[in-house]
Amino acid sequence: MVDVKTVAVQVAQVDEAVMKALPFISGMIGFIPGGAVAVPFMPLIAGLLQVVDNAAKHVAEGDNGAAINDVLSEIMAHLTPGMPNSKTLSPPPVIISPSSADPSAQGSG
Repeated sequence: MVDVKTVAVQVAQVDEAVMKALPFISGMIGFIPGGAVAVPFMPLIAGLLQVVDNAAKHVAEGDNGAAINDVLSEIMAHLTPGMPNSKTLSPPPVIISPSSADPSAQGSG
């Protein structure tokens, strides 16, 4: 009989494989007719895969209840106005270096 921990380990392995292929999938989906609509949602999918991966690892370690509660709490907080956004589900911050903001640092060409 298959136990929950074994399934969680397999889910984590599959999830990690999908996350490694996600940049390729994201690039290719834009070439599928009608698929360009999904491109803006790819960062959200990557974030959700990371959350599922973390939960699966927790379950594999025997921390069942906290893993599921953490996932649900993080998603609910991210989607609720006024609550802090999830770092996992949010896009990375855009950092502008001082040299790139200075027009004199740009090339003349």
